[in-house]
Amino acid sequence: MHDTPLLCAPCVFVVGRDYQIIFLTETRGIGWIEIDGARYTDEEAGLLFYGTVHKIPVPGAALNRARCYTAVFVEYADKKPYFPQGEEKVRREYAFYPLEGGNYRIFHFADTHARTATPLALYERTGDCDLIVLNGDINEHSHERKNFHTAFVLAAGAARGERPVVYSRGNHDTRGCAAQELVNCIPTSFGGGRRETFYSFRQGPLWGLVLDCGEDKYDANAEYGGTVLFDAFRRRETEYIRSLIARREEEYAAPGVTTRLAICHVPFVEHFAYPFDVGDEIYEEWTQLLGEIGIDLLLCGHMHRAYFLPPHAAGKRDAAFPVAVCSIPAVRDADGGEHYVGGLIEVRGGRRVVKIIPDGEEMEF
Repeated sequence: MHDTPLLCAPCVFVVGRDYQIIFLTETRGIGWIEIDGARYTDEEAGLLFYGTVHKIPVPGAALNRARCYTAVFVEYADKKPYFPQGEEKVRREYAFYPLEGGNYRIFHFADTHARTATPLALYERTGDCDLIVLNGDINEHSHERKNFHTAFVLAAGAARGERPVVYSRGNHDTRGCAAQELVNCIPTSFGGGRRETFYSFRQGPLWGLVLDCGEDKYDANAEYGGTVLFDAFRRRETEYIRSLIARREEEYAAPGVTTRLAICHVPFVEHFAYPFDVGDEIYEEWTQLLGEIGIDLLLCGHMHRAYFLPPHAAGKRDAAFPVAVCSIPAVRDADGGEHYVGGLIEVRGGRRVVKIIPDGEEMEF
């Protein structure tokens, strides 16, 4: 049981130069965030959202300046049509530390497939990091909304509500009857009347791009039963990448940017055999566009193997940038137990290294 209705600490997700603070509660009600006396809400069309998921957009400049925020939850046992009465159950302040300066560490979770104990054990051994990346297949599937809790348990366990988090959706996250509700529970951008799961972000000297390949097989595959349309989704994503290049001075070429990081669950520079060869033409274009942007590193999961690819690797798409695939869900130990393999990026003194942990293999980029 929890001492408050909060299931865990809030997650401070980065989208663009701003944040979306999301917290979950056991009971239904209304939530908001307070920063320096200002109140930020999830109001849409005049209504404050009533439920157990509280997704609050806040301006990055305000939170970066204040270095703290307060999460507030008012419980409404029943939101009656007339004279509903709420009771404040949570008012908790959290310190916040944005990624700043030239020295920082980024921890990479992917392919946890509903595991939390072994991934968090690895994080604890690694030590605190300045940015947490959740890079897809955090859930085994999305058949029930409770499956989404895995991401919040991981992020809260590592960031404790005090560090920024980046979320990238994986193909397993798109499966199940609750998958369409995932956009209510994760950070999203907005364009063309839709919430989207691809976006750029900025933290100090780091500029990032989150991409989403969607499913790993053709839309017509019987596994999806006619319920997906990822080809159109990926084409919108291509247009988005082109739009970033058109306004490069506001994005990856903005003053102060020293590292350009792309994050995507699927390492799309790979050539996959049928039926996994979906998106070949699109992924060729993505590879070329990311080269034009000058991406320093593409960080991925999906393969359940951990390895590095140098630029222009033989047998792959002709990428001008290196690729790090950094996640293995369960590796068997000699004593019969298992451990998780993740990734760590360290930038210090001008040297940039990505590591496969706990094994220790590393690559400069």
